[in-house]
Amino acid sequence: MNLANLSLQLLTGLQIGAIYVMIALGLTLIFGTLGVVNFAHGALFMIGAYLGYAISEATGHWVAFIVVPVLLFVIGIAIERVLIRFFYNRPAVDQILVTFGLALVLQELMRWIFGGTNLPYGTPDWAIVPVDIGIGYYPPWRLVIVGVTIAVVGALYLFLRFTRFGLVVRAGMRDPEMLGYLGIDVPKRFTFVFGLGALLAGIAGVIGGPITGVTPDIGMAVLVPSFLVVVIGGMGSLPGAVLSGLLLGEAVSLSVLIYPPSTQIIIYLVAAVVLLWRPRGLLGARGVME
Repeated sequence: MNLANLSLQLLTGLQIGAIYVMIALGLTLIFGTLGVVNFAHGALFMIGAYLGYAISEATGHWVAFIVVPVLLFVIGIAIERVLIRFFYNRPAVDQILVTFGLALVLQELMRWIFGGTNLPYGTPDWAIVPVDIGIGYYPPWRLVIVGVTIAVVGALYLFLRFTRFGLVVRAGMRDPEMLGYLGIDVPKRFTFVFGLGALLAGIAGVIGGPITGVTPDIGMAVLVPSFLVVVIGGMGSLPGAVLSGLLLGEAVSLSVLIYPPSTQIIIYLVAAVVLLWRPRGLLGARGVME
């Protein structure tokens, strides 16, 4: 193996990790602010991929990239208002059961509408031919995924850290009753947060669909590694989700070079090692799901 091949494989790991991070960001945002363990998040990614395919076929990719996240935001708000808000103060087991059931319903709904086969969701024409990046030829769309993920992570951090909304959300998790006395509509903020998490899943679906494929089962397929990303990084920690997503992406990519049969189990091995070392995750707060 030469240096160029290793560098390309590391770049592929970065792209795999970017998809993990995009999905896990919504998961950890919802848990960190609302305290909800959302097992339907993979299904939201799946819906984003299906909508991306349908809209791009009808109007073009650029319209899909704009419209799909907005639609997922609306879907997320609807789910929160109709179902999730009744489980904020329920045990985690109840949250897991109801969101897992919702995921199965959404999965079968997509199967009924689109069928069970993989749909040909391709990339834009300019992203089909690999380009020379100095160390070899690489698909442009994979670079776009990495770039979009970096932009989304930066924007989300700034939004939650340096805006009044982010301050209200963090304070609401500590003492929502006090915020209510101050005249702040906490449930309305929580609804927006769930919608924002769904929007992130929509972005992941519309840009990751051409890579992961578009089938009814893709939501469950991405949910497990994405949830492991959240657990390894630390429940509710956005920096932890980013760090662990990149770690798992590189582990999966390098396992192809080192020992290909280990690709299917490498994320579980990494999870076992990290959690034995730090039960609350790499950057998890003490006492959170520990």
